[in-house]
Order: sequence, then structure tokens, then C-alpha cells
Amino acid sequence: MNSNITLRQLRAFLAVVEQASFTKAAAVLNMTQSALTNSVKNLELELGLRLFDRTTRHVEPTAHGRQFATVARRFTEDLERGMDDLRAHVDRQQGLVVVGATATMITSVLIPAIKDMAARYPGIRVRIIEVLTAEAVERVRAGDMDMAFTTVALPDADFDATPVMRDAFHLVCPPAHPLAAHEGPLTWDLFNDHPAVGMSGESGIRGILKEHAAGQLAVSGLTYEVSSVWGLIRMVRDGLGIAAVPGLVAQAMASEGIPGFRLAPPIHRTVSLITRAGRSPTPAAGTLVSAALAQLRNVESDGIEIPVTEEQLAARGFSAG
Repeated sequence: MNSNITLRQLRAFLAVVEQASFTKAAAVLNMTQSALTNSVKNLELELGLRLFDRTTRHVEPTAHGRQFATVARRFTEDLERGMDDLRAHVDRQQGLVVVGATATMITSVLIPAIKDMAARYPGIRVRIIEVLTAEAVERVRAGDMDMAFTTVALPDADFDATPVMRDAFHLVCPPAHPLAAHEGPLTWDLFNDHPAVGMSGESGIRGILKEHAAGQLAVSGLTYEVSSVWGLIRMVRDGLGIAAVPGLVAQAMASEGIPGFRLAPPIHRTVSLITRAGRSPTPAAGTLVSAALAQLRNVESDGIEIPVTEEQLAARGFSAG
């Protein structure tokens, strides 16, 4: 389409086609008849075609005018539909957010957040991907995910990262285990005296423990290893061993009847919200993050700290409005 043709000209042209009258078309568009006539004349000049046959009684499009009306109508409808979609995204009426997280973050934070968000913004779709730390980083870097809630070992120029939760490691044990009768906190050297189970080498949890001399006691002689938190919960519940887990995981295990105790000296895990550097989040993503922060406040307890504020998230563009 000629770059000098304007949307105003197309709307004027289509109004005349539909009303078969310049006077009626001007009234529909709430503009003067002279302005409408000039718009149509300028359009004809740009196209180099006569678009209307005019008589004293009526106006009707020429053969070229009828052909062009089909093109103009399709163009304006597509543009208006696209603008409506864009406004819907801005108003958070719709949009897709792809987010990665660990299993306990999904069940304890994201799913309750989505439930609350759905009541106000039912058009926002969310795709949650359960990922371990290494995979989360790579998928955000590749653009497969809009964001992820994960541990980040080192600063990375490819990412913007904001700490959203800090939790202390706990010792968890089977309900019938001798340690279940003790009072916390417990010491890390107990892992030398009892069979232990834990997460596999790809897990961020294991990576954090290996960074500390005390934490190495919990992973150096594992009897059984598993790649999922839910598998670890089942192992502990079924009496296969004790384990060292972050506070949020211990909280989830407590709901399964598995006792947990703070470990001393304390070791902490920090979960951050990561996105690709320089990428502005969509309004839908901002809404989900705000809902997730509200749920994080609900799980805050002894051993689980929420250091992030709404203001910090808003500074990164995650504003729910």
C-alpha cells in the first residue's frame, strides 16, 4: 500500500461506500463534508484511480472502487483487531506467561497465585515448567521462558536477577525416626550417623550444600539419590533416610507429616526471579509476579524470609498497576 495513504482516508472512503452518500458518511464520521471530500480526493490522487461515480442523486463506487473497498476493509479490520488485542494485553485481559520454577515453588507459590489472579484476569494464560536450576537458566537465556524462579550461583550479564526468597536448610526425617523426638536445631554431623537421601547432582539444592563444609556432610555419603523433590519426599516418608532440604521444602514436607528441624550452623538458599537482561516484562507477567509475591508473604515463616518489595519489582517493570 502506498505509504502516503492514511487510515483517515481509508475510513472516509469506506464510509462513503457504505452510506452511498458523502453527506451521510460525514455525519457518521463526525467530520465536515468538505474534509471528507478532500480525504477521498487525496486518496484517489495517491492511487491514480477514480473510486466513485458521482451523480446528483447518488454516489456509487467504480469497478476499481469496489475492488479497492475489499482491500481497504480487510486492512482496517486487521489493524483494528490488532489494536484491540494490544489494548487487551495492556489491560491484562489476555496474554501468555511462560515461567519456570522448582516443584515446591510451583505448588506452594505459583499455583495459589494463579488461582487468585484468575478471578480478576481470566484471560491471562500461564504455562508453568518444572525445571532444575541449570535448565531454568538455559531456557530463559534461549527465550523459551519469560522468567524463572530459581537459584543463581553467580552474577550473569545475560540476566536480571532479584532475590525473592531466602530459606534456611532443615534436617527432615521419617516420622518414626529416632531424631523425630529431638528438639531443634540439630547439627550437620548427624548425617555421619544416619543413612541419608538427597537430590541428584543437577539440583541447585545439592550445589548449595556442596559449597559449605557443613553442607558437604549431608551429600557426601548419600544412600539414595533422586532428581525430583516429590521423589525425595516419598523416600523420607517411607523411611529410606534423612535429608537436608531448604525451608520451603521442609514446609511442604511438614504437611505430609514429616518432621523437620533447623540445622546449625545455618546454611541458606536464595531464590531469585530471573529474566533476560534488558527485556521489559509484559503486563501479564507483571500481574503474575505481583500475585506470586503475595503468596510468598503467605509462606513466610521461621526459616523463610521474603526480602523483596513491591517497589523493587516495580523498578524492574513488574508492576501490577
